[in-house]
Amino acid sequence: MDVWLRMVWRDPRLAHGFDKPILINDEMFLKRIWRPDPFFANAKLALFHRVTYLNFYMFVFPEGEVFFESRLYLKPSCQLVLCKYPHDNQMCSLRISSLGFTNDVMRLRWFSNIKHAISRNKHVQLPELYIVGYSKHECNGYRKSGNFSCLEARFYMKRNLGYHMAQTYIPTAMCVIFSWISVWLPEEFVDGRIFISLTVFLTLSAESTSAKEILPKVSYTKAIDIWFGFTATFVFATMLQALAVISLEHNSIKLRKEAEEGLDHIPRFQVMKLMLKSKRCHRMARTVDTYCKAFYPVILVLFLIVYRLVIIEGEETKCLR
Repeated sequence: MDVWLRMVWRDPRLAHGFDKPILINDEMFLKRIWRPDPFFANAKLALFHRVTYLNFYMFVFPEGEVFFESRLYLKPSCQLVLCKYPHDNQMCSLRISSLGFTNDVMRLRWFSNIKHAISRNKHVQLPELYIVGYSKHECNGYRKSGNFSCLEARFYMKRNLGYHMAQTYIPTAMCVIFSWISVWLPEEFVDGRIFISLTVFLTLSAESTSAKEILPKVSYTKAIDIWFGFTATFVFATMLQALAVISLEHNSIKLRKEAEEGLDHIPRFQVMKLMLKSKRCHRMARTVDTYCKAFYPVILVLFLIVYRLVIIEGEETKCLR
């Protein structure tokens, strides 16, 4: 992230008799002037911008008040909690502390107005997250060499759902609905039932794998994992249901053939018994399909309600308990 760090302090030794503030933008002069020594406590990388020269400027006012501003490049660390991913809200902070001056020598303070303390470029957007707000805090602490002042800027972010709706939710939901086609096919369409269920199951597995590759490896279950788990289980159950119906229909056909072939050499009551068993298997296959046609949409709607109320609207850290 690009940061403009602004600091104001008073140094009576720099008081002068001019009417206007003195501009200093030469690095050699900057090294001769006392400055606060803030550092970014949670930054993994911090660099000064030096194109085309060190990006800073300083104004020294007549009464010794100093205004200093410099441009930095930071890569702060942020612990993400992905329990509700991709419906998660994140809070990342930037902590600024004094490196060597204790509270007895120097204390860091925010500007009283939040707009002066923290401001952001609204034209710069993040690819997945957008900032919904920010706040200023103090994080004063103790180290072995004494008490040090610390300032903390907290940024509250929410994840954009557009990408995940288009690439995850809608395609997988369509796969689940597409798997229902096998229920509406006639029982004798064995190849069609198996092909549809197996193809959809493999498609969901590939989609789940590709979605997880871009995520950090965590030891807890995310909301997207529950979604993929449900859809894969649903399609797998559809495939098992198709196999059960195919098996029942196969038994029905087999029993009917046995009855037809045994008309001349087995007792009539045996033929009737085989025909009844054949009809029972066929009727059971039809019943399974009928119930599945009604229950599949109901189960999906119930899951969507639970997913919305319990998982999406739940606590951010619920999965960590």
